[in-house]
Amino acid sequence: MALCRACHVSLRRADARWLFTGVGHPALPTNSRGTSSIEAWPSHGIKRRRNLLVDNAGATCSASPVFVRRQQSPVGTCHPSDSRRWASTTGTDFEKQLMPEDILHLRATSMAIMQDPICEVRPEEAQQYVVQHPDPMAELPVWHLRKLAANVTQPFRNRKLVIARYNDLIIERLDNEPLLGTFGIDTGFNMQTYFMILHAWLLHQRLVLEGTKAKKLDEDLFEACWTLIRNWMVFKKIPEYRFDAELQNVQEYMLGCCVHMDKALEQPDILPARVQQVLWANIYSGSVKKDAAALTRLTKYMLRQLGLMLQLEADCFLNGNFVWADFPLPDEKPKPLQLPIW
Repeated sequence: MALCRACHVSLRRADARWLFTGVGHPALPTNSRGTSSIEAWPSHGIKRRRNLLVDNAGATCSASPVFVRRQQSPVGTCHPSDSRRWASTTGTDFEKQLMPEDILHLRATSMAIMQDPICEVRPEEAQQYVVQHPDPMAELPVWHLRKLAANVTQPFRNRKLVIARYNDLIIERLDNEPLLGTFGIDTGFNMQTYFMILHAWLLHQRLVLEGTKAKKLDEDLFEACWTLIRNWMVFKKIPEYRFDAELQNVQEYMLGCCVHMDKALEQPDILPARVQQVLWANIYSGSVKKDAAALTRLTKYMLRQLGLMLQLEADCFLNGNFVWADFPLPDEKPKPLQLPIW
């Protein structure tokens, strides 16, 4: 069976959707114009993701060859009944550990990042990223036999269509080699899974704002991510006897990254700098300089996409009728991606 480029083998878009939906698998700093289109940053939703993690808790985790552990990571042996310790080096009490001079430095860094207008999506610009996905079934009259049969046999059809559109958006990012090269995202398992979960987190932020009507969409979105990871692990030939423990280990790292991204939203005045720190500790595992060009670009990219998510109309977002905001790539050509040695 073919794999997507995230799995480092060619794959058609239709095949990618199967990977997600396979059955049977267990005051902001302002920019140079003095304005900011992002005013309300959600900092909730942590409890929902922790419930997702508890639901997937299994056997005790040992050292994992699937998701390479970092030496600075506090995650060691994982016990489902214990309080969770997350993957990032930026602890949950990060803001309590900061000295006044640290706050000033983070504010200066945040201002420098937000000076680039690419971080902002203006309201009129957001409309450019709205697309329409016509549904032939919706155009049929209510008494049409085909529509009646679909309503009876596929009661959750609309929700599945929306999740499929969200999945296509994530797969498109994983298949975008120039974009991956711009951010220095290699083809290894770690970076690919982190890059995937970052886009799921972006979608999650808006779904949380929509309240209970989007709760099921939110759960299905994360379940789709776990299904993709399960399929990657199957193709990686992880032994069955430790499959569940390895999956839980990856989930802890992914949800840990999401939790720390949530924590970064709690202090708007240093938000860009804190997002940059979370990306440095998770995506790049601390292996690049904190002022690396690729890291700065990825930080601006995340701020831009989050701004778009928060500005889309509710109906447009909940129906998946949008695409990611454009992001300018540098003039230099990215290095060609190499297949990993798995």
